[in-house]
Amino acid sequence: MARRPAGGPLVPLGLFRDRNFSLANVAISVMGFSITASLIPIMIWAQVVRGLSPTRAALLLVPMALMTLLLARLVGRLTDRVHPRIITAFGFVCLFVGLLWLTSVMTPDTSIWWTVPPMVVFGVGNAFVWAPNSATATRNLPVQQAGAGSGVYNATRQVGAVLGSAAIAVVIDSRLAAEGLPSFSGQAGGQGGGSLPPQVAQAFSDAMATSILLPTAAFILGFVAVLFFQKPRHQGWGTAPAAAATETPKTAEAAPAAEQTR
Repeated sequence: MARRPAGGPLVPLGLFRDRNFSLANVAISVMGFSITASLIPIMIWAQVVRGLSPTRAALLLVPMALMTLLLARLVGRLTDRVHPRIITAFGFVCLFVGLLWLTSVMTPDTSIWWTVPPMVVFGVGNAFVWAPNSATATRNLPVQQAGAGSGVYNATRQVGAVLGSAAIAVVIDSRLAAEGLPSFSGQAGGQGGGSLPPQVAQAFSDAMATSILLPTAAFILGFVAVLFFQKPRHQGWGTAPAAAATETPKTAEAAPAAEQTR
């Protein structure tokens, strides 16, 4: 088992010589930033403007989660056959479209069911980014550096999430001030759909919807980053089905030979 030399770096900077690893870290930091930053105003809008309880507001995320789960197997198969640039770029496009679409339905009187289609598109984007980007990050790294690479990758995601939560708080306050509303204190949720006057409800909805434009724009950075992914270098990528087909006859021929040697 390889060991870290005494006095050696905890994070080998040589990891970033691999283009895919560096770009995947940019993409996952964008994901951490945008996912965290987008969910906060969505939950505030659902509870304050639409009067949903915290539990019912959380149910708005179910279509996204279901699509991510349903597509997991398909995306897993494509990850070993299709260029990571294509898979992840498609995912970022879906994330951008889904979140932008959601801002148009975040109004005081729109039916909650209208949030389902954009959440479905958002879930498709999640499925096509998280796992393929993670696989691409460490796929070209030497085995002895896989652990360090995974640690850096996960730390980068957490940093993105922290920055996203801080940034969206500032944007929400600024958008509320622009609409002539006071800063949100977090005490208006779950009081019923008619708890806000119509003018205030519309202004509050507009503030939350425009706040989501920040994480939506950040997805563009992730999209640009993954466009520069290289084809994985490890043996077997893109030829898994063919390899399985060629190994089957060999296995069948080897069986009689094994029987003869017994």
